[in-house]
Amino acid sequence: MKIRNKILVASLSLALLPGFVFAKEGDEIVTLGADLKESQKSEMLREMKASEDAKIIEVTNAEEYKYLGDVLSSKEIGNKAISSAIVRYEKAGSGLTIELSDNIRVVKEDAFINALNTVGIEDADIYVTAPGKVSGTAALTGILKAYEANTGKELPENLKKVANEELVVQTKLSEELGDEKTNDIIYEIKDAMAKNMPKDEKEVRLIIESVAKSGDINLTKSQEDKLVGLFNNMKNANVDWDRVADTAVKYKDKAAKFLNSPEGEKAVENTKSFLEKLIDFIVSLFK
Repeated sequence: MKIRNKILVASLSLALLPGFVFAKEGDEIVTLGADLKESQKSEMLREMKASEDAKIIEVTNAEEYKYLGDVLSSKEIGNKAISSAIVRYEKAGSGLTIELSDNIRVVKEDAFINALNTVGIEDADIYVTAPGKVSGTAALTGILKAYEANTGKELPENLKKVANEELVVQTKLSEELGDEKTNDIIYEIKDAMAKNMPKDEKEVRLIIESVAKSGDINLTKSQEDKLVGLFNNMKNANVDWDRVADTAVKYKDKAAKFLNSPEGEKAVENTKSFLEKLIDFIVSLFK
């Protein structure tokens, strides 16, 4: 049974942004790994519940290397493109929903959300999957390609590269710091940079150190360097910082409100109850 964690992100209106091209509501774009066998492609389409009208595009391993080659090793990227996704565009203001199948083993929903937020893709229902166990890092390349195919608008190369870098950096930091601390520091850095854009890499580092200190997050030199590299590249990319910061703050507030709501508290209690039962069970094995 597939695990489908849905995260709704409050969407901001982009109507006033110059040159922004909206995807058409109701459009359905499928992106398939070019190295999938025909039987696997059919399997993916069935799993995605793609309609007959869905537009299908393919993503090659060369494209994955183009956008991930600077941040992942060849071993991590692999030599075959098999990650797949379906993007269903919703009406303006509906928000962004990310669903991952249980074959996406490493990248979390938050990492996709942050990367898509950086690029400016909103108001879509996205499902990411693969025919076997994969990390999920290559899926973003296909999602961005699907957006370009749907709108006819080519995203800036530096923006696509920095979005993929963000996905990778956040995923690796989440493994080391945990999801909550990683999300917090990324949201706060974006907000700080939007309010006071650093002039150079030195100022980027100062912002990151300040955010980490205020959030009581202890970064190693390696972790700090990764964040400095990411946000220095982001500073030089075609990022709409006001929108990015606003969306990040709204998402963080939404997550906090959920945890403080009856539903959120119940979810936490259920998790605690499960862990307590698990501990009791393990203890009973030694009695």
